[in-house]
Amino acid sequence: MEASKKPPQYLKVKRHILEQLRIGALTPHDKLPTERELTDKFHVNRNTVRHALTILEREGRIYRSGRKGWFTSGQRLVFDPSKEHVNFDKRARQQKFEPSWEVIESGTTTASGELQELFDVEEGTPLYHIYETGSLDGQPVYYSEYFFLADICPGFLPKIISQPMTDVLRDDYDIHLFQKHLLIRPINMAERMAGLLELPAHYPGVFFRRVKTSQTGQVVEVDFEYWRADSIELRSSYETPQKDED
Repeated sequence: MEASKKPPQYLKVKRHILEQLRIGALTPHDKLPTERELTDKFHVNRNTVRHALTILEREGRIYRSGRKGWFTSGQRLVFDPSKEHVNFDKRARQQKFEPSWEVIESGTTTASGELQELFDVEEGTPLYHIYETGSLDGQPVYYSEYFFLADICPGFLPKIISQPMTDVLRDDYDIHLFQKHLLIRPINMAERMAGLLELPAHYPGVFFRRVKTSQTGQVVEVDFEYWRADSIELRSSYETPQKDED
């Protein structure tokens, strides 16, 4: 009879962390023991510990925050990218998160290159730009660059310091947003973006490019969003086609 194979050593580390999550000994955004502490605890080498942590990270159970170490992942923000636009504040509160955001930079620019093409305007058309980060329960989860046609919303920038941009456009300018084009692709975070989200450079992320129109069909907003991969979950549902009766 063949001797039963021993399970890979990294599974000891992985299963221990999963069990701690299951029983509530580790809660969202708790700091894990250091790699050295896990190495000593399970009598394995550092590479074995890192392999276990990397797999847990890939599964979305933990994340690394710069040089601070490894942390348990929190609840993910769930949304359907195929549906109409819903602002971050509203979506997060519906899912029992406490959202917040911080404007890093705002001002005016002009349309050229990709922005000129996406807005379908003359080169040099005035635009507002807003760069911000957003957080869920105090954890930074995205960095975004927003661009708006300046002529349709004069005096816009001061108003969005304390209010969601979507609400300001609707309430103050009677502009209702509709998603026209959406591009999604996986990325590795550039150093600047990763730093703003308290992540190591090249951390996995998800990039969204959104082109939005007003109710008249005019493109009024273009967004470039960079989300940490462990903070969101994308879901879509579809109706099953009904068979035609003979």
